Amino acid sequence: MESKSEILKKSVYITIALFILAIGYTCAINGFAQIFFNHSANGSIIIKDGQAIGSKHIGQIFTDAKYFHGRPSAYNYNTYTTEEEAQVLPASGGTNLGLSNPTYTENIKANIEKLLVENPGLKVEDIPVEMLTASGSGLDPHITIQGAMIQVDRVAKENGIAKDEVVTLINKIAHKGIVNVLELNLALEELAK
Repeated sequence: MESKSEILKKSVYITIALFILAIGYTCAINGFAQIFFNHSANGSIIIKDGQAIGSKHIGQIFTDAKYFHGRPSAYNYNTYTTEEEAQVLPASGGTNLGLSNPTYTENIKANIEKLLVENPGLKVEDIPVEMLTASGSGLDPHITIQGAMIQVDRVAKENGIAKDEVVTLINKIAHKGIVNVLELNLALEELAK
């Protein structure tokens, strides 16, 4: 039978071995990701003029009328800001409001009203659901093609671009029926030059 000191010694050796194995495994996986999937492993950061302006996978709030707007969010995550927009500290999380919650209904009504004011001529029945509700994380970077199309009149007018060109841009940026809002707005800036 082993003594308590021998059991303690073995326990310490096993703990050290597992610690070294965990560090080695982490370094190996990170090294593999950096070599073969560098862009994704580093957050799919979008660079403009040598400056990181956001991630392809994290939605940002655009409030200027000349830009496409994304989904509503309980949080105002922004790294890409214009002169008109102030940078806010990042946060994430859903609102966790149920359909029977009166605040949920009030938020939907407020989002409908906001969209109707921002996009004159828009009909309530044309508004896709994602433009009224936040995603689970509050950081969804995509909207549907329909979510972008309901904003075409405003965006075209504000940028002095023909509506047909804006529609073509949406279809060019769209992938499997959805549009990344940050990428769309960056392409829009190039088109508007």
